[in-house]
Amino acid sequence: MKVSGIFAVILTITLFSCHQKEEKKPVITDLLTDDFDYTKDAVFDSLNVPQHLRKIVKDISSLNIYETEQGGKGATDTPANFRNFKKLYKAASEQELLALTDNKNSVLAVYASIGLSEKDNQYTIPVFQKMLNRRGTVHIQNGCILSNDHPAEPVYWAQYYKLKPEELNSDQDLKQLDSMILFMPESSELILTTALRNRIFSDGLKKQIAKQAFENHRQPALKYLNSWHKKEYADLLQKELANLY
Repeated sequence: MKVSGIFAVILTITLFSCHQKEEKKPVITDLLTDDFDYTKDAVFDSLNVPQHLRKIVKDISSLNIYETEQGGKGATDTPANFRNFKKLYKAASEQELLALTDNKNSVLAVYASIGLSEKDNQYTIPVFQKMLNRRGTVHIQNGCILSNDHPAEPVYWAQYYKLKPEELNSDQDLKQLDSMILFMPESSELILTTALRNRIFSDGLKKQIAKQAFENHRQPALKYLNSWHKKEYADLLQKELANLY
């Protein structure tokens, strides 16, 4: 009986030890792969997509990330979805691109908006407004920088980087986009800072900037008012800035 009891204890310990050895701790590369798997929330919307565009639309939607021409560190090839965008740009007509700006996949809608604006800049403001009205964010990779931003942001940057530095203040399309940025929900610090840096806004828009500063507590708006309207907003600025430090 004693031998049987000892054997039972040894067997229990052995089984427990084997179980422990079989358990694998999370590997950091697995975690990173999981974090950067943008296909998990991909949306496929082929309704009203012409037959000759369906494969390109599927390819863009499958990757589900907005990629610029700049690859990540060590990349030798142009990012896959930027190549898909170029295929879409060549294959789709203006009307087909316009229809795709309403696609349920936001990455595809963003690429369609940029392509349409590049084909004819009369669409720049309308498609930007469309993207402003969309909810949620898009996965973005620009070189080594990964982010999740509002769908309107890539459309803005596409217009911004088409211009020479000396054109940033005078370009009428960018001027209107900058004004629209002031009303953009949850805009990134970078895009709001850029819009406010480009120009001095009218008194009508000054009220919206004040709303961003004192109701939404946005630092770029605070800095703008502190630079250009310090006397008018002295008390509010003093109170808000005191809360920052």
